[in-house]
Amino acid sequence: MDNFELFTASYKLVKDVMKVSSNEEVAITTDTGSDFQVALSIAQAATALGAKPLVVLRNEAPTVGKAMDKYLPINTLSAVLSNTDVWISLDKSYLIYSTPYEKAMSVGKVRYIELSGFNIDMIVRLIGRINIQLIYELQRRLARITSGVRRMRIVTELGTDIEFENDPNRPVLVEGEVNGPGEYMLFGQVDWAPIEESINGVIVVDGTVWPPIGLLHSPIKLKIRDGKISEISGGSEAKILEKWLRSFNDEKMFMTAHVTYGCHPNAKLSGNIVEDERVWGAVVWGFGSQSETFKGKLGLASSHVDAVVLNNTIYGDGELIVKDGDFVHEEVKELVRKLRGAA
Repeated sequence: MDNFELFTASYKLVKDVMKVSSNEEVAITTDTGSDFQVALSIAQAATALGAKPLVVLRNEAPTVGKAMDKYLPINTLSAVLSNTDVWISLDKSYLIYSTPYEKAMSVGKVRYIELSGFNIDMIVRLIGRINIQLIYELQRRLARITSGVRRMRIVTELGTDIEFENDPNRPVLVEGEVNGPGEYMLFGQVDWAPIEESINGVIVVDGTVWPPIGLLHSPIKLKIRDGKISEISGGSEAKILEKWLRSFNDEKMFMTAHVTYGCHPNAKLSGNIVEDERVWGAVVWGFGSQSETFKGKLGLASSHVDAVVLNNTIYGDGELIVKDGDFVHEEVKELVRKLRGAA
């Protein structure tokens, strides 16, 4: 990978995605578990646009969310993130749901995007080599389809079979389309919070669980009753997950916070949760802290965990949206063909 492609992707991120303009202040946070060269390249791209970047490096923390506060320079980090115009987070131990994050979001000034653990290959492949406008349009159509659906069912060949109801008053979020201050994620993802107590069934996780594991070697089975994990089974990794969830002594850690479509044609299962959540046809189940942007009932918990399920079949009010990991709804078929052909 040469520096030209890295800089091109970095410039595309700051200019086309984050919409950075001259004289804006850009904070780039990273930690010792991340690729510092990516942070420097983004800073160089911001400088080329006439902006004023600041790179903040800290030690990687062993956990995320509120539980990581004790590892952070809270006062300094809060001051930086609350006063900057743009915040690009590359931290492997991501800062979302931490106290500095909460304070920055409450001020309401910053445009923040989460790119946890991004390395050179990821920024080039997931940003530099994608038609951003096409993926935005796919996300909008998927969001429109989902917003019009009341009852959903998701199944997989490995045994996932779960149903839930959507609240028409809650948003279906299209990620990566930056419009003013707020919290943003990388495009290639459409997510929402179903009515929590309506979620019932079984989820068989076969991709990634982060934290505390990463790529799975064997599936983990989660039984969900009224939106809460009631049973965890599987091999040794299932035991690791259950022990980690129980370590917080927080019942909210077992509650379903969101569900997500992965729809990035260049994403592959890599062990990095930001990429894994966007694998084509994947579904991500989040547990624990729930962002205010979902307009749900949970709020913050001690931490947050994302579980990636591959090759889903998804029904909305009985109509097929995704079949065996591919988007087949009539409203997106032609766009899918163009997007995958261009990727």
